[in-house]
Amino acid sequence: MITTFFSENLGFTTICVFLLSLGVAYFSLPSIIYVSKYKNLMDKPNARSSHKEKTPTLGGISFFVSLVFTLFLLRFFDNDNVGINILSGVGVLFFVGLKDDLVGVNPSTKIIGQIIATLMLFLGTGLKITTLDNFLGITDIPYWLSIFMSCGMMMMIVNSYNLIDGINGSAAMVGIVIFGAFAYVFYDAQLYYYFLLSILCIGFLLAFLRYNLSVRKRVFMGDTGSMIAGFLIAVLAIKFFALNTEALESAIIHPTNKIWVLLAIIFIPFFDTTRVFTTRLLRHRRPFKADRSHIHHVMIDYMKLSHSQASLLLALINLAVFVTILFFNTRISPLMLGILFIAFSIVLAIILFIVNRGYHNLKNKQKIRHLINEIHKKH
Repeated sequence: MITTFFSENLGFTTICVFLLSLGVAYFSLPSIIYVSKYKNLMDKPNARSSHKEKTPTLGGISFFVSLVFTLFLLRFFDNDNVGINILSGVGVLFFVGLKDDLVGVNPSTKIIGQIIATLMLFLGTGLKITTLDNFLGITDIPYWLSIFMSCGMMMMIVNSYNLIDGINGSAAMVGIVIFGAFAYVFYDAQLYYYFLLSILCIGFLLAFLRYNLSVRKRVFMGDTGSMIAGFLIAVLAIKFFALNTEALESAIIHPTNKIWVLLAIIFIPFFDTTRVFTTRLLRHRRPFKADRSHIHHVMIDYMKLSHSQASLLLALINLAVFVTILFFNTRISPLMLGILFIAFSIVLAIILFIVNRGYHNLKNKQKIRHLINEIHKKH
């Protein structure tokens, strides 16, 4: 009876999923903040930090708790039987991320954890990339290549999302836009399990955002939160990429264009990671060496935006790219859509380059002026 009620009342189930996810995260975060402060489990500022005070960094625990409490409502729509696999993968990343937030772990441990979580998702489910739908002339792909590509995409998305978590609000606001885009697509495709999973994630991110932007009760999601949210984005991305032609047409997406639509959905994480790694390689620096060259750092360091302003701008850029690519995906050829997406990326990269260059030129002029003034004073 309960199963029938929830499965036949999508609107009511959606409200329940959203409110339960939001409520569990919202009411668990104060306790997490209290324990973090009491036990001194805080993130201490360093040269790269965008904060100046010690801050609790275990906000991601609320994501896991919210997911565990809310996921049972989704089982009435789980036609792919992937719920237990998703929860198992998230569980692995929860413990890896928690250990990293508490005592730190080396990068190889994180990678191993991500591989295990990814394999736990793939094994026993059909949730993986099996075709490119004639993109670049490629259709079906072998099983071993399917696993390799799916695993690579999952890890790329998880780590790209982790990299945008550099200022207050950035990962949460961009994440809300990404999950909102997936919710829209999966609702149109009538894949309600993945629609509800997207709504669930929006719920706990909104609750987290309330505290992340607070002055007195601020908390970071930490690696625990960014890996959980990133993993769930990756799950939805893989499912989106695996959609058949009928589901894509229901969502008004041309099958050959789905790669561009997917990249538009995750635009900010994809763009920022690609831009930063390319810039570091061109400057003969190690691509994985941390610095303040990320897009959010440029916005607060050089454009002098506040954390909230920069985060909101990033979210709006992501939303604008998604809406534009989605609008044109059935109106222009795959080649032209790809050119449009690349044009977006190049224009944004040029703007960031000009801002960066202008800031450093101004700093150099100020140093020269200061030096001239010092010379005049001595004479």
